[in-house]
Amino acid sequence: MSRLAFPFTVTALGRSAQVTYGSDEHVRQMLELLVLTLPGERVMRPELGSPARQLVFGPQDGPATVALGAALQSAIQQWLGDVLTLLDVAVEVTGSGVLEIVVTYEVRSTGTTDELRVRKDLP
Repeated sequence: MSRLAFPFTVTALGRSAQVTYGSDEHVRQMLELLVLTLPGERVMRPELGSPARQLVFGPQDGPATVALGAALQSAIQQWLGDVLTLLDVAVEVTGSGVLEIVVTYEVRSTGTTDELRVRKDLP
């Protein structure tokens, strides 16, 4: 069974790119989508998402990054707990003004361990 790839792209044949449901790549794409989606952004699932993008325009101190890490951990376990085992969530704001989120996880169907890194320059 196939699903549309994230981010949406078109193949060389002019068709929508797809990914196999439950594959390592599909799980990574679902995780990336969850981290980058704000709660309320999805009309049919307003509770889906994480506050990661809000930190870009909010305070970047220690308590905010700890709260973001806890919120990410909760959202990932709620929405993707059936397809992955969450091993670690690390949120850091570097001295050069870069927000970095590193999520380490294991895909349940294959046992593959992987990590998702999201980096964003802060204003």
